[in-house]
Amino acid sequence: MAGSAPGIVITGAAGDLGRALVARFLGDGWSVFGADVAPLAPAAGLVGVPLDVTDRAAVFALAARAERESRLAAWINAAGVFAAGPVATADEAAWHRIIAINLTGTFHGCAASLPALARSGGGRIVNVGSISGQVGGTGVHPAYGASKAGVHALTKTYALEGARHGVLCNAVAPGLLEGRMGETFAPDRRARLAQANPLRRLGRIAEVAEVIRFLVDPASSYLNGVVLPVNGGAYMPG
Repeated sequence: MAGSAPGIVITGAAGDLGRALVARFLGDGWSVFGADVAPLAPAAGLVGVPLDVTDRAAVFALAARAERESRLAAWINAAGVFAAGPVATADEAAWHRIIAINLTGTFHGCAASLPALARSGGGRIVNVGSISGQVGGTGVHPAYGASKAGVHALTKTYALEGARHGVLCNAVAPGLLEGRMGETFAPDRRARLAQANPLRRLGRIAEVAEVIRFLVDPASSYLNGVVLPVNGGAYMPG
């Protein structure tokens, strides 16, 4: 039976951003279903769920469970993989893996959460895109930008569909962040990328988590289909 606390599903919950989101929503009193292929540290209010987002049946089963065990109000598709490397030698196996997790996994999350949220009276879907999905990039496997551009398009599609059911769908498009993502690059390359940003630094995980929190908050009730750039001014879409 659904409890009184609002429920949220966070995929990729064991990653840098996922852990920050779990902590943020637990701190606000939400019932959190943290889903990942990696285990999560136990915490009050957290339901850890082993999940491969490329398994469509498992994603839909998680949506049914979250709907059954909480007052489901939000779903964050934060599962993703990042691969740095020369574009000229990008391999096909990595292409299929990145697309499967970043794009198809997000599709499964949107498809499973929209009807569940609609039955709960409405809610929010937030997808994690990337600046690479807006401008491409060198030194990153081309599947990464392609997958994130697809995430941005999915966001708009589910925003249009969800609006009829009281479900808003938005996305964030972060630039390069501190943490495991930034550490994929060599230190000198990372320093150059930081200095090229108008703010002269990389983004912080907590900054992206706060923007996502805003997209779940009632204050964002007239935002739908938005891809919010969280990049320090590195790219300013008109």
